[in-house]
Amino acid sequence: MKVVIAPDSFKESLSAKQVCECIERGFRKIFPESEYVHLPLADGGEGTVEVLMQGLQGEMQQTLVSDPLGREVTAHWALLDGGKTALIEVAAASGLDLLSSHERNPATTSTFGTGEVIKAALDCGVEKILLGLGGSATNDGGVGIAQALGAKLLDHNGAGLKRGGLALNGLASIDLTAIDPRCKSTEFVVACDVSNPLIGAHGASAVFGPQKGANAELVAELDSALRKFAQLGSLHLGIDHSNSMGFGAAGGTPLGLSLIFDVQIKPGIEMVLDTLEADTLLQGADLVITGEGQMDNQTLQGKTPFGIARRAKRLGIPVIGLAGSLGKEVDDLYPHIDSLFASVRSPQALPQVLDEASANVERVARNIAANLKLGMQLTK
Repeated sequence: MKVVIAPDSFKESLSAKQVCECIERGFRKIFPESEYVHLPLADGGEGTVEVLMQGLQGEMQQTLVSDPLGREVTAHWALLDGGKTALIEVAAASGLDLLSSHERNPATTSTFGTGEVIKAALDCGVEKILLGLGGSATNDGGVGIAQALGAKLLDHNGAGLKRGGLALNGLASIDLTAIDPRCKSTEFVVACDVSNPLIGAHGASAVFGPQKGANAELVAELDSALRKFAQLGSLHLGIDHSNSMGFGAAGGTPLGLSLIFDVQIKPGIEMVLDTLEADTLLQGADLVITGEGQMDNQTLQGKTPFGIARRAKRLGIPVIGLAGSLGKEVDDLYPHIDSLFASVRSPQALPQVLDEASANVERVARNIAANLKLGMQLTK
C-alpha cells in the first residue's frame, strides 16, 4: 500500500514535516511494510519557504530588515533554481508572530521590511520572485513594500506618509518615478491563501483586522484608508482594485505590489503543489492523508487539505483528514475528504494541547490505520 502523507503545519505545535513523521509512525505500527511518501505542504502562508526548500534544491538566505514596527529583525528567505528565483514570505519580516500581543496595532504596522527583503533578492540578480502572503501583522495595503522600493506616497502638503495602515487616510498623491527599475523586468508571483476583496464586510480590515489588534472603530478607519489608496492607485493602474478578489490578503498587500510589479496572483496551495510536482507523487497512491490545525468548512477556501484532496480525487484516490480539532461545520468537506478525525484526546487547556500534539497525532494515526485493517479483514 502506498500512502501519501500531505498535511499543512499544525500552527504553534508541529511543522508540516513533523506532522508527516507523526502520521507515519502511527501507521507503521499497523502497516509496517507499506510505502510512505511525505509531501509536507503550505498554502502560501507561514512555512511556505520551509516546505518548498524541503522539496527543491535551494539555498537559505538571511537579511537584516525592519520588523512591522521598524525594529531590526533577521528575515529568512531562499534562492532557488541556481539563484534565478527568490522565495519570500511576508511573515518573515512583517509577520504577526514577530509582535507580542500588546504590540499588535495595524494602524502603525508596516510591510516596509518585506520590501527590504525583496530589494535584497533583486540585488542577488533574481529573475523571478515567489511571495507568500499569509501571517502578516499589517493592514497597510502593501504601501511599506512600495516605499522600500522607491515609491513616494504623499499627503496634501507633499510630505511623505508615515508608515502604517492608518496613515493612508492622509494620502493625496502617489509618485512612482523613483521605483527601482529592476521591478518591471522581474516576474512576480503572489501565493494567496484567501479570496477576500480589499474593502467592505469581507475585506482585509473587517475580516483580518481584529486578529491584528484592531477594534471596531479602527477597522472602519482602516477600511476607509484602503479605499482611498485603491482609488488613487487606480490612476496609475487603470483599475480600482477595491473589490478585486484576493486583494484583501495580508492587509491588502497585493495592491501595493501591483503598483511596482506585474503581479500574478495564484492560490497559494496550487502554486506549492505545482512547484513540488504533487501530481507525479500521487501516481500509484492508495491513500492520501492530509490535515491542518483545525478543519471546518473554511478549509474549502483554498486551504491545504482542500487543495491536495482535489488533486487526489481527480486520480480516484481516497482521502482522510486528520486535524488537531474539527470545527462545528464540516459537512461541506465530505464530498472532498472521505473521513475526518480530530487528534485532541479530551478537553484541555491550549498549552497542554500544544505540548501533546505529537503524541496525539501519532495515536490517532495508529487508530485510523487499525480501523482500515479491520475493515479489510471484515470484507474478506
